[in-house]
Amino acid sequence: MKDQRGFSLVDMLVGTAIAVVVLTMAIMMARDLERAYAAQMDDSGAREEAQYAAEWIEQMLRSAGSNPYTIGTSVCPVAGTLFLPIRMDPNLNGVNDDIRINADVNPPNGRLGGAVGACTESNEDVTIAFDAQASTITFRDNNTGGGQSLPMTDTLITNLLFTYLDSNRVATTNPNTVAFVRVSVTAQSRTRDPRTRLFPNYTVTSEVRVRAR
Repeated sequence: MKDQRGFSLVDMLVGTAIAVVVLTMAIMMARDLERAYAAQMDDSGAREEAQYAAEWIEQMLRSAGSNPYTIGTSVCPVAGTLFLPIRMDPNLNGVNDDIRINADVNPPNGRLGGAVGACTESNEDVTIAFDAQASTITFRDNNTGGGQSLPMTDTLITNLLFTYLDSNRVATTNPNTVAFVRVSVTAQSRTRDPRTRLFPNYTVTSEVRVRAR
């Protein structure tokens, strides 16, 4: 005859304990997978942000020095502004994390930024700089931007470095001999590496030939 007693209290407790262990392990595995996925997304975001910033700066640098009408000085943003393809370290803090670019491109008309009292031609005199406090790269149009520096990246940037090279690709501090500008952008992931407990950094580097050289 069949045993009609069913499960004992001990059987139920053991079964419940096994179920709790299995459920806990499943929850932990799901949590670990979610964390790993979030870390991968954050790492990918940092890499993409560095790539985007480098490509955007490279595009601006490609126009540097465009001067078909051989402008010497401009009335914008102030009278007597010299036309210079690039200005190293425009904030004069001794760190090459910013650059000022001149280009007669919008439209090319022999006026850098516009006419007297009407500095309305954008992207002809711009400053690109690293904002360490905000962890961004900023853009300022010195003619149409009203002196405002606008953030152009997400708050992931940890370093921006401009390296100036002569025609032999040797580093130079003389603006008259600059033939290439190397740009290095570093972005940091928002998630720590579980092995090192550090925030991973990703650096993208590009190099642009200065048009005037």
